[in-house]
Amino acid sequence: MAKIAELRDPLLGHTLEIEMVPVEELGVIEIQRKPSQYHVKRLADSIRKLGFLVPVIGIRRDGRVVIIDGQHRYLAARELGIEELPVIVVPEKLAFDLMELNVEKQMSLREKAYVALNVYRWYRDVDPERVEGDAELRDAVESIHYVTLGLAYEKAPKLFGSAYESILHRVDRWLDLPLSAALGAREERAEMLLEVERLVREAVVKIQELGVNHPFLPRAVVSTASPIGRKRIIEESYETVMRKLADNVRRLVENPREFLSFRYEEGESPF
Repeated sequence: MAKIAELRDPLLGHTLEIEMVPVEELGVIEIQRKPSQYHVKRLADSIRKLGFLVPVIGIRRDGRVVIIDGQHRYLAARELGIEELPVIVVPEKLAFDLMELNVEKQMSLREKAYVALNVYRWYRDVDPERVEGDAELRDAVESIHYVTLGLAYEKAPKLFGSAYESILHRVDRWLDLPLSAALGAREERAEMLLEVERLVREAVVKIQELGVNHPFLPRAVVSTASPIGRKRIIEESYETVMRKLADNVRRLVENPREFLSFRYEEGESPF
């Protein structure tokens, strides 16, 4: 790494360093949305014509520089065979805030879940005895149910995540456990969600056999089977609610006509 300059942010006084860093010594922080290959290709075409004009932004970690802003430019540079890149190195404490402000489009639920999970794991790795409900972690993770969803998405990328979000947002609460133990508890919660998902998929197939088909059918099944309805304040635990939800979906698998009966008795169309 060749340090070119050091300067101070004119507003808050952060020390910023500008370095030329070999590409092989760069990495992308794990708390990032998955890259768009289309965007990488467009950037590669632009860089080929104009040059690499905009430095990436990174933090120093474990003797390397980790990119927190500019992963697409980095990937485009690699495709072009560029051997070193200009990097603005900022204090690590700015990493999460900078990435949040740098989001160019609304993240999908899956992307929010992956980002939340990776932030959570980063805190666990740095301070495993930190209690999950700690104020700093609450500030860093938008909602703790995204962590559970992230663990579920890792095992089932095609999870009908949006079908469960309303329930999870109300019942998946912060744990009074150190992160070293809390992650295991969240993995158990994710497994309960995946069991419900397996049952919902079975119910969808059974209902489709009755001639009903719609892109939002999984969400309608979960809504029909929800044991908490639209209640805002839920006193029951996550585990209790998910067991009841699983039992209700299981009944729809055994008798899918109940789905139609319930929806029409409520004065609604199935969707």
